[in-house]
Amino acid sequence: QHGPEGPRRLRFAEAVLSRRTNQIALVLERCFNDLNQQAVLRTAECLGIQYIYVVKSKLAKRKKITKKLTKGNDSWLTIKKFNSTKECIEALRNEGRQIWATDLSVDSVSLESADFEVPAKVAIIMGNETDGVSTEMLEAAEKRIYLPIHGFSESLNLSVASAMVLQKMFHLCPNARGNLTEEETKEIRCSWYLKLAKNDKQEALYKSYLDSPPTPVEDLRRCDDFKRNKSWIDKRIQKRRREVETESEEAATKKLCTTPPSNETV
Repeated sequence: QHGPEGPRRLRFAEAVLSRRTNQIALVLERCFNDLNQQAVLRTAECLGIQYIYVVKSKLAKRKKITKKLTKGNDSWLTIKKFNSTKECIEALRNEGRQIWATDLSVDSVSLESADFEVPAKVAIIMGNETDGVSTEMLEAAEKRIYLPIHGFSESLNLSVASAMVLQKMFHLCPNARGNLTEEETKEIRCSWYLKLAKNDKQEALYKSYLDSPPTPVEDLRRCDDFKRNKSWIDKRIQKRRREVETESEEAATKKLCTTPPSNETV
Protein backbone atom coordinates (compact mmCIF):
# COMPACT_ATOMS: atom_id res chain seq x y z
CA GLN A 1 0.00 0.00 0.00
CA HIS A 2 1.27 3.44 -0.95
CA GLY A 3 -0.66 6.29 0.63
CA PRO A 4 0.20 10.00 0.78
CA GLU A 5 2.38 9.36 3.83
CA GLY A 6 4.57 6.95 1.86
CA PRO A 7 4.76 3.17 1.34
CA ARG A 8 3.29 1.36 4.34
CA ARG A 9 6.21 -1.08 4.36
CA LEU A 10 8.65 1.75 4.90
CA ARG A 11 6.42 3.39 7.48
CA PHE A 12 6.29 0.08 9.34
CA ALA A 13 10.08 -0.26 9.09
CA GLU A 14 10.53 3.26 10.44
CA ALA A 15 8.34 2.42 13.44
CA VAL A 16 10.44 -0.65 14.18
CA LEU A 17 13.66 1.29 13.68
CA SER A 18 12.52 3.98 16.11
CA ARG A 19 12.25 1.33 18.84
CA ARG A 20 15.58 -0.40 18.32
CA THR A 21 18.23 -0.27 21.04
CA ASN A 22 21.99 0.03 21.04
CA GLN A 23 22.20 0.10 24.82
CA ILE A 24 21.31 -3.56 25.34
CA ALA A 25 22.94 -6.26 23.21
CA LEU A 26 22.58 -10.01 23.45
CA VAL A 27 25.38 -12.59 23.38
CA LEU A 28 24.67 -16.25 22.66
CA GLU A 29 27.65 -18.27 23.78
CA ARG A 30 28.17 -21.76 22.35
CA CYS A 31 24.51 -22.74 21.97
CA PHE A 32 24.33 -26.49 21.49
CA ASN A 33 20.97 -26.62 19.70
CA ASP A 34 20.75 -24.25 16.75
CA LEU A 35 16.96 -24.43 16.83
CA ASN A 36 17.06 -22.91 20.31
CA GLN A 37 19.40 -20.23 19.06
CA GLN A 38 17.10 -19.38 16.17
CA ALA A 39 14.13 -19.14 18.54
CA VAL A 40 16.14 -16.67 20.64
CA LEU A 41 16.87 -14.56 17.56
CA ARG A 42 13.16 -14.28 16.83
CA THR A 43 12.39 -13.38 20.44
CA ALA A 44 15.18 -10.80 20.68
CA GLU A 45 14.09 -9.13 17.43
CA CYS A 46 10.51 -8.88 18.66
CA LEU A 47 11.69 -7.18 21.85
CA GLY A 48 13.68 -4.51 20.02
CA ILE A 49 17.22 -5.88 20.20
CA GLN A 50 19.36 -5.00 17.19
CA TYR A 51 22.83 -6.31 18.02
CA ILE A 52 23.45 -10.02 18.52
CA TYR A 53 26.85 -11.58 19.21
CA VAL A 54 27.19 -15.29 18.55
CA VAL A 55 30.07 -17.42 19.84
CA LYS A 56 30.00 -20.49 17.63
CA SER A 57 29.79 -23.97 19.08
CA LYS A 58 31.55 -26.95 17.56
CA LEU A 59 28.81 -29.17 19.00
CA ALA A 60 25.85 -27.45 17.35
CA LYS A 61 23.28 -29.94 16.05
CA ARG A 62 22.30 -27.93 12.99
CA LYS A 63 24.03 -25.34 10.84
CA LYS A 64 21.25 -24.09 8.57
CA ILE A 65 18.97 -21.29 9.73
CA THR A 66 15.35 -22.41 9.58
CA LYS A 67 13.27 -19.50 8.28
CA LYS A 68 10.09 -21.23 9.44
CA LEU A 69 11.33 -20.85 13.00
CA THR A 70 12.91 -17.39 12.82
CA LYS A 71 10.16 -16.13 10.47
CA GLY A 72 12.98 -14.31 8.68
CA ASN A 73 13.44 -12.01 11.67
CA ASP A 74 17.18 -12.70 11.68
CA SER A 75 17.33 -10.63 8.47
CA TRP A 76 16.59 -7.48 10.46
CA LEU A 77 19.30 -8.07 13.08
CA THR A 78 22.94 -7.11 13.12
CA ILE A 79 24.60 -10.44 13.95
CA LYS A 80 28.31 -10.65 14.74
CA LYS A 81 29.86 -14.11 14.87
CA PHE A 82 32.99 -15.24 16.69
CA ASN A 83 34.96 -18.48 16.71
CA SER A 84 35.96 -18.13 20.36
CA THR A 85 34.82 -16.53 23.61
CA LYS A 86 38.07 -14.57 23.76
CA GLU A 87 37.35 -12.89 20.42
CA CYS A 88 33.84 -11.98 21.57
CA ILE A 89 35.08 -10.49 24.85
CA GLU A 90 37.63 -8.36 22.99
CA ALA A 91 34.94 -7.08 20.64
CA LEU A 92 32.63 -6.18 23.53
CA ARG A 93 35.45 -4.37 25.32
CA ASN A 94 36.39 -2.44 22.18
CA GLU A 95 32.79 -1.27 21.85
CA GLY A 96 32.72 -0.14 25.48
CA ARG A 97 30.14 -2.66 26.63
CA GLN A 98 29.87 -3.98 30.15
CA ILE A 99 29.41 -7.73 30.34
CA TRP A 100 26.51 -9.04 32.41
CA ALA A 101 26.49 -12.83 32.46
CA THR A 102 23.49 -14.95 33.41
CA ASP A 103 24.53 -17.38 36.12
CA LEU A 104 22.83 -19.35 38.90
CA SER A 105 25.78 -19.29 41.34
CA VAL A 106 25.68 -17.66 44.77
CA ASP A 107 27.72 -14.76 43.36
CA SER A 108 24.84 -13.73 41.09
CA VAL A 109 22.36 -10.94 41.81
CA SER A 110 18.63 -11.45 41.30
CA LEU A 111 17.02 -9.31 38.62
CA GLU A 112 13.87 -9.30 40.74
CA SER A 113 15.30 -7.97 43.98
CA ALA A 114 17.89 -5.43 42.91
CA ASP A 115 17.45 -1.95 41.47
CA PHE A 116 20.10 -1.93 38.78
CA GLU A 117 21.60 1.04 37.03
CA VAL A 118 21.93 -0.12 33.47
CA PRO A 119 25.15 1.14 31.86
CA ALA A 120 25.21 3.07 28.58
CA LYS A 121 26.21 -0.11 26.79
CA VAL A 122 25.71 -3.59 28.17
CA ALA A 123 25.91 -7.10 26.76
CA ILE A 124 23.67 -9.79 28.27
CA ILE A 125 25.34 -13.20 28.03
CA MET A 126 23.24 -16.33 27.60
CA GLY A 127 25.15 -19.61 27.82
CA ASN A 128 24.48 -22.99 26.29
CA GLU A 129 21.82 -25.50 27.31
CA THR A 130 24.08 -27.81 29.34
CA ASP A 131 26.61 -25.84 31.39
CA GLY A 132 25.57 -22.23 30.82
CA VAL A 133 28.04 -19.38 30.41
CA SER A 134 31.68 -20.40 30.16
CA THR A 135 34.17 -19.80 32.96
CA GLU A 136 36.15 -17.50 30.67
CA MET A 137 33.13 -15.29 30.08
CA LEU A 138 32.11 -15.34 33.76
CA GLU A 139 35.56 -14.17 34.78
CA ALA A 140 35.34 -11.30 32.29
CA ALA A 141 31.87 -10.22 33.47
CA GLU A 142 31.36 -7.08 35.54
CA LYS A 143 28.12 -8.50 36.90
CA ARG A 144 26.44 -11.89 37.22
CA ILE A 145 22.65 -11.89 37.10
CA TYR A 146 19.85 -14.45 37.35
CA LEU A 147 16.09 -14.81 37.37
CA PRO A 148 14.75 -16.65 40.44
CA ILE A 149 12.80 -19.85 39.81
CA HIS A 150 9.75 -20.41 41.98
CA GLY A 151 8.80 -23.94 40.95
CA PHE A 152 10.19 -27.48 40.91
CA SER A 153 11.95 -27.00 37.57
CA GLU A 154 15.61 -26.11 37.93
CA SER A 155 15.96 -24.10 34.74
CA LEU A 156 14.14 -22.36 31.90
CA ASN A 157 14.23 -23.01 28.18
CA LEU A 158 16.93 -20.88 26.54
CA SER A 159 14.45 -18.87 24.49
CA VAL A 160 12.13 -18.29 27.44
CA ALA A 161 15.00 -17.32 29.74
CA SER A 162 16.37 -14.89 27.14
CA ALA A 163 12.95 -13.29 26.68
CA MET A 164 12.40 -12.84 30.41
CA VAL A 165 15.86 -11.40 31.03
CA LEU A 166 15.64 -8.97 28.11
CA GLN A 167 12.14 -7.85 29.06
CA LYS A 168 13.35 -7.22 32.61
CA MET A 169 16.26 -5.18 31.27
CA PHE A 170 13.87 -2.96 29.30
CA HIS A 171 11.73 -2.64 32.43
CA LEU A 172 14.79 -1.44 34.34
CA CYS A 173 15.75 0.91 31.53
CA PRO A 174 12.72 1.90 29.41
CA ASN A 175 14.70 4.66 27.71
CA ALA A 176 16.89 2.04 26.06
CA ARG A 177 14.39 1.72 23.23
CA GLY A 178 14.94 4.13 20.37
CA ASN A 179 18.48 5.15 21.26
CA LEU A 180 20.33 4.24 18.07
CA THR A 181 22.76 6.87 16.88
CA GLU A 182 22.01 8.80 13.71
CA GLU A 183 24.78 6.94 11.90
CA GLU A 184 23.45 3.54 13.02
CA THR A 185 19.91 4.51 12.03
CA LYS A 186 20.96 5.52 8.51
CA GLU A 187 23.01 2.35 8.01
CA ILE A 188 20.24 0.03 9.20
CA ARG A 189 17.57 1.94 7.25
CA CYS A 190 19.50 1.52 4.02
CA SER A 191 19.91 -2.21 4.63
CA TRP A 192 16.25 -2.71 5.52
CA TYR A 193 14.85 -0.70 2.59
CA LEU A 194 16.81 -2.82 0.12
CA LYS A 195 15.62 -6.03 1.76
CA LEU A 196 12.00 -4.86 1.71
CA ALA A 197 12.03 -4.15 -2.03
CA LYS A 198 10.63 -7.04 -4.07
CA ASN A 199 11.74 -5.80 -7.49
CA ASP A 200 13.87 -3.17 -9.21
CA LYS A 201 10.98 -0.70 -9.40
CA GLN A 202 10.33 -0.93 -5.66
CA GLU A 203 14.04 -0.67 -4.91
CA ALA A 204 14.27 2.58 -6.87
CA LEU A 205 11.18 3.91 -5.08
CA TYR A 206 12.40 2.94 -1.63
CA LYS A 207 15.86 4.44 -2.23
CA SER A 208 14.19 7.77 -2.97
CA TYR A 209 12.98 7.82 0.65
CA LEU A 210 16.37 7.22 2.26
CA ASP A 211 17.15 10.92 2.76
CA SER A 212 13.58 11.76 3.73
CA PRO A 213 11.98 8.69 5.35
CA PRO A 214 8.20 8.49 5.70
CA THR A 215 6.34 8.96 8.97
CA PRO A 216 6.30 5.78 11.12
CA VAL A 217 3.02 3.98 11.67
CA GLU A 218 1.63 4.46 15.15
CA ASP A 219 0.78 0.83 15.84
CA LEU A 220 2.86 -2.23 14.91
CA ARG A 221 -0.01 -4.65 15.38
CA ARG A 222 -1.52 -6.22 12.27
CA CYS A 223 -4.33 -4.21 10.74
CA ASP A 224 -7.80 -5.78 10.51
CA ASP A 225 -7.56 -6.23 6.74
CA PHE A 226 -4.33 -8.15 7.15
CA LYS A 227 -5.93 -10.42 9.73
CA ARG A 228 -8.92 -11.12 7.51
CA ASN A 229 -6.95 -12.13 4.43
CA LYS A 230 -5.03 -14.76 6.45
CA SER A 231 -1.85 -14.14 4.43
CA TRP A 232 0.24 -14.24 7.58
CA ILE A 233 -0.78 -17.83 8.41
CA ASP A 234 1.63 -20.54 7.27
CA LYS A 235 0.30 -22.29 4.13
CA ARG A 236 0.73 -25.73 5.71
CA ILE A 237 -1.36 -24.66 8.69
CA GLN A 238 -4.05 -23.24 6.40
CA LYS A 239 -4.11 -26.49 4.44
CA ARG A 240 -4.39 -28.56 7.62
CA ARG A 241 -7.21 -26.37 8.91
CA ARG A 242 -9.15 -26.87 5.68
CA GLU A 243 -8.60 -30.63 5.94
CA VAL A 244 -9.85 -30.69 9.54
CA GLU A 245 -12.93 -28.67 8.60
CA THR A 246 -13.65 -31.01 5.67
CA GLU A 247 -13.20 -34.09 7.87
CA SER A 248 -15.56 -32.62 10.48
CA GLU A 249 -18.21 -31.87 7.85
CA GLU A 250 -17.90 -35.37 6.37
CA ALA A 251 -18.18 -36.96 9.81
CA ALA A 252 -21.28 -34.89 10.61
CA THR A 253 -22.87 -35.83 7.28
CA LYS A 254 -22.08 -39.51 7.78
CA LYS A 255 -23.55 -39.47 11.26
CA LEU A 256 -26.70 -37.82 9.96
CA CYS A 257 -27.08 -40.42 7.19
CA THR A 258 -26.55 -43.41 9.50
CA THR A 259 -28.85 -42.23 12.29
CA PRO A 260 -32.06 -44.31 12.15
CA PRO A 261 -35.31 -42.38 11.92
CA SER A 262 -37.32 -42.00 15.08
CA ASN A 263 -40.39 -44.26 15.48
CA GLU A 264 -42.08 -41.96 17.92
CA THR A 265 -45.53 -40.72 16.96
CA VAL A 266 -47.44 -37.82 18.27
